[in-house]
Amino acid sequence: MLWTIVRREITANILSFRFLMGLLIYFFLIVTNLFVLTRGYEDRLQSYQTALRENEDVIRNIEKYSEFGDTRKLKCNRQPKLLSIFTEGVDKRKGNTVTVAHGYVPAVAEQHGSDNPYLNIFSSIDFTVICQVVMSLLALLFAYDAISREKEAGTLGLTLSCAVSRPTLLLGKYIAGMASIFFPLIASFVAGLLVIQFSPYVSFSSSDWGRILLIFLLSMLYVSLFFLIGLFLSARTHRPSITLMFSMCIWVLFVLIVPNLTVLLVEHASPLESEESYMTQAGELWREFEDRVEDYLKKLNVEHAWELANPSGLGISANSTSYGSGETIGMSGIRNNEGAFLLQEYYGFKENLRAQYADRIWQIRKAYLDKNPNRQSLLALNISRVSPASVYYNAAAILAETDLGSFWRFMEQAQQYRREWVEYLRDGKIFSSRRWFTRSNSEGPLNLSGMPRFKEQREGIGGSMERAVPDIMILIVLNILFFMGAFISFLRYDVV
Repeated sequence: MLWTIVRREITANILSFRFLMGLLIYFFLIVTNLFVLTRGYEDRLQSYQTALRENEDVIRNIEKYSEFGDTRKLKCNRQPKLLSIFTEGVDKRKGNTVTVAHGYVPAVAEQHGSDNPYLNIFSSIDFTVICQVVMSLLALLFAYDAISREKEAGTLGLTLSCAVSRPTLLLGKYIAGMASIFFPLIASFVAGLLVIQFSPYVSFSSSDWGRILLIFLLSMLYVSLFFLIGLFLSARTHRPSITLMFSMCIWVLFVLIVPNLTVLLVEHASPLESEESYMTQAGELWREFEDRVEDYLKKLNVEHAWELANPSGLGISANSTSYGSGETIGMSGIRNNEGAFLLQEYYGFKENLRAQYADRIWQIRKAYLDKNPNRQSLLALNISRVSPASVYYNAAAILAETDLGSFWRFMEQAQQYRREWVEYLRDGKIFSSRRWFTRSNSEGPLNLSGMPRFKEQREGIGGSMERAVPDIMILIVLNILFFMGAFISFLRYDVV
């Protein structure tokens, strides 16, 4: 009897106008959008590869190690996430390159690359947003009159009088409704995947396919929730027009209003603290650093360190901000070799000290970031979980590695790379080498084959699942609650 009901409901759905419109909307939005975002991913990938080549060119053209301190700083570039084709998250909004130096701990990412002009038309729209907004609405439209329409038409009592139990009828309507949504969706999704496969830049690994499958199943779980909301409301009302009104109110509230209102509420409830006091503390530490350097020079009885070597062709570039500093110094020739040895000791002291103070200043800046923008972001994310739309999007972004946590993971890796870079300089006694401040024709070009290179480490699918579990469980629990609500309401429903 259950499958008879399922077949009847599926047939009725397929023959309905809303099924045809849903199929057309699915296909057009999903296929077109995946095509556009694939082109956007290609542009960002090419920009990333260009940035890598530019960074390697910088390394190859280094003549003195001190160039790394200011004029030719290293870059850590974040590779665009392949699954941003499905869920963009913050992959485009956050920066994708950070500057690394022994006198500066990276905390802010900059943006490199050009925008795809087609993406201006589909601003921030991806497969997940289509499911978040369009699919949830269509699910409500499929479910809002599943029971109240039959009650109004007088066929509900007739159906239940034919030895069909209420639980069987309700379950049959749920299965048929989800099947009517599922098959057009998967057909459009597969068509979109075929379009993506034509790109020479896209190659999915087994892990990527697993993530894609999880994102699709998560999307169906989210759509199921809104179908159950519609089914629940239909079992609580006796007129489809009333059900539709309540359905639209809930959809607008939880899909449109709450996710956007959350940011405004957090900005007013937890405003950002002024950064001035933190910058002042950092500035005081840099002044302390300069004082210690001056004290060291006084011990050598010179006003300027380079006077020790009596250089020719002297060039100096220095840069100092509240949170970082660096210096590049170059000499084409040295007239006093004994003084050069003292100069090496001086820079060995100064640059080691600079790296130490950069670490201390980073703790000040980290305190500001943790108490202000990072805390505000986490607060907004947690409050937005009131909306199942936000819960779904966050879980999908985690699986696609485009969420805020994945970006913070990149920043932590960039900071870890800086620590490796500083250790490389210290272990090789590079700060106190003559090649720090002068080019030696006899030694040839710098041998940088052993220097560490930055390579972003992807999070395993297990780690992503672990972080996404709380949001997935919220959706599962909401599905169960609304199914139970629809079940209990239908058991008490007046069919006459």
